[in-house]
Amino acid sequence: MFTILGTDGKEYGPVSADKVREWIAGGRANAQTQIKPAGATEWTTIGALPEFSSPPAAGAAVPVMAAPSPGVDAMAAHVGGPLDITGCIKRGFAAGAANYWPILGVSLLVGLCNGILGAIPILGIVATFTLTGVFYGGLYYYVAKKVRGEPTEIGDAFSGFSVCFSQLVLATLVVMILTMIGFVCLILPGIYLAVCWLFTYVLVRDKGLQFWDAMELGRQVITRQWFRVFGLLLLIGLIALAIMAVPVGMILAATMTMKAGGTPSFLLLGLGITGTLACILVMMPFLTAILLQAYEDLFGSAA
Repeated sequence: MFTILGTDGKEYGPVSADKVREWIAGGRANAQTQIKPAGATEWTTIGALPEFSSPPAAGAAVPVMAAPSPGVDAMAAHVGGPLDITGCIKRGFAAGAANYWPILGVSLLVGLCNGILGAIPILGIVATFTLTGVFYGGLYYYVAKKVRGEPTEIGDAFSGFSVCFSQLVLATLVVMILTMIGFVCLILPGIYLAVCWLFTYVLVRDKGLQFWDAMELGRQVITRQWFRVFGLLLLIGLIALAIMAVPVGMILAATMTMKAGGTPSFLLLGLGITGTLACILVMMPFLTAILLQAYEDLFGSAA
């Protein structure tokens, strides 16, 4: 018996192998569709199972399997049109406004879970290097579906734990380690890699890719217009700084006064901290939606 993960993120099954073959023949599944045999704990792809890749017995009906998804090079060749930074911001802002409260609520929930786990001594360090991608792969998948106008549920934001846990753990480890090496070596390689692998986690969750394929697809697509993507990130950062300029200025003023030996202005410091947190909460849904709109523009047509 097998369970299939549909493109809508929902599980179908358990069903027999013959039923899976019917779905393949009908175009409802292909070699890259996520599948989990009964008793298994992790998902794999239909094409990786011998039940659906080996030749049928003599006289048996031959299922018409959909062509496997193209390799990373072929996928990269068919996605990644010029990123329209202005249009991306406008569409992302509209998506953020239309889904403000769901995105804010789910983002806070995921961030809270990740933060609590990360605050545990020793275990928190391990969690940071293993589970960051699991948390944010699911969160970005949730927001990507919102950007597309697809139906969502809270479970989508935590689906990285059930759908592609091992691949997201590997992605977290490899991306963090290689990016840190890049920063230590010369800083610029680290910046380059951080931008190229910006969407690795959501590519693993959304496209069902293995971690290295997701990293390589991101590198190939983003390298072709690296400065556009970097420019979008820079612009997002500038927008955030402009919005938070006043409360951050309050914090700096209070801090400088205390360092200079003056009377501490705890009211000013409190207002600054409160204002900064309020600005972050206001901006979060919009900036996340803009980022995932860029993802959709760059990788939306990848099979």
